[in-house]
Amino acid sequence: MKGHIMNQIIMTGNLTADIETRDIQSKSGDQHLSTFTLACNEGERVVFIPVEAWNMPHLVEHLYKGSKTLLSGALKQENWETEAGDKRSRIVLTAYKVEFLDPAPEKVAQPKHNSGAKHTSQPRGKNFSRRAA
Repeated sequence: MKGHIMNQIIMTGNLTADIETRDIQSKSGDQHLSTFTLACNEGERVVFIPVEAWNMPHLVEHLYKGSKTLLSGALKQENWETEAGDKRSRIVLTAYKVEFLDPAPEKVAQPKHNSGAKHTSQPRGKNFSRRAA
């Protein structure tokens, strides 16, 4: 396919910290941005990949520091200039699909004196994809 370029990546790794989220207002409507860093171990070498996931607000409920996950998405390069005039850049993975790889935590037995509160475990092995805007 002459002229056809594909930018698709699939990675597995562990979150280095809890997910950060924010809502962003744009001309096309409100957008939800989740950001985190994925640590991908290659033997002794570890690669840290910044990740952004657009319009997947449910991720913060299911992923946390240490969570093992599989991501598919595209790489993009961000470029900027510091106040001192130095040029900087970084590669970011924009996730289109997220799969939780950790097993579901076992439910903890509730004490008999519990006032009706229910324990809910976080689902694992689920897939989430970006909603169409």
